[in-house]
Amino acid sequence: MLFSEVFGHNKIKDVLIRGANSGRVGHAYIFEGPQGVGRLSMAKAFAMRLMCENPNDDDSCGICKTCSQCMSQNNPDLRIVNNQLYDPSKKSTDILVDTVRNMKREIYIKPYAAERKVYIVPNADTMNLYAQNSLLKVLEEPPEYCTIILIAENSNLFLPTILSRAPILKFFPLAENEVREYLAKSSIECDADEIDIAAKMCQGSIGKAKELLEDSETGDLRNALLDSIFALVGERRKGIYELMLLLKQNKDEFEFLVNVMQSVFRDLIYVKNIENHPEITNGDKWIKLQKFADSIGRECPIRLNEILFKYSDYFSKNISYGLIAQCLSLELWEAINDRGYRSKI
Repeated sequence: MLFSEVFGHNKIKDVLIRGANSGRVGHAYIFEGPQGVGRLSMAKAFAMRLMCENPNDDDSCGICKTCSQCMSQNNPDLRIVNNQLYDPSKKSTDILVDTVRNMKREIYIKPYAAERKVYIVPNADTMNLYAQNSLLKVLEEPPEYCTIILIAENSNLFLPTILSRAPILKFFPLAENEVREYLAKSSIECDADEIDIAAKMCQGSIGKAKELLEDSETGDLRNALLDSIFALVGERRKGIYELMLLLKQNKDEFEFLVNVMQSVFRDLIYVKNIENHPEITNGDKWIKLQKFADSIGRECPIRLNEILFKYSDYFSKNISYGLIAQCLSLELWEAINDRGYRSKI
């Protein structure tokens, strides 16, 4: 992958390009940031630039043998490390100590063709203490020809001794217009309205935006959740149980569900308080949003966001998910229908 193909993160690009051009390349880096914002793409672009036979000042050439092998993912000096790389029977997505040991044995073998070997480790912050200590031995005495890129969501999970040997490059969510530009140039078949909704809902993650557009199940889940929220209006309590059931059946997608609910409640704030609505995220549900907004008070959307924030915090503290789903659904119904009592964990 070329640097020019990576959207956004221009400051990080400049740092990496300057390092490659000057020859001052670290033996290890930590690329920290949320999923889907381009950490792996940037790592691949940096690896290809380090290994390119004819680089220019800004990028790899993209046409030499090494670049061609990198782009086709069969360059022997570039390794994307996961457990299955060394043992296909391993199912865990956490990086295991055996995987790190196998990687270490390879690292001390000189490059086959390029001047440098690059090891990219996605989910590196899932390594336990044994795996990290094993990796630390390489970082303390690294071979001069090797660069290791650790991709993580939370660098605080690394040992201080690893953090002291690997500079952290922080990746932040992309701007909405950058996501929209990427989607418009991609090969994904969708119309402008769908791109606009995905760009607004993805929280700056191209990966999440692509999932929204490409995965019909994700789109169906969003639609089902929105319908459940809109059905909470009124005295009938059936909507409570329908929302509770949907939440319980999709525990693994709770963060996505929270994101969708946040977008709806934010839309309602605009509808209730601002005449023009340029920031509406769920524009494809405009008629339902208006009808819903007409049935609630001005302060209700703020209260809904407060409730959602509270239960998101409970989720992060590993409180019973069934209890969270039940009480969240009930409290949302109470707020929407202006009831005075509250259900609390």
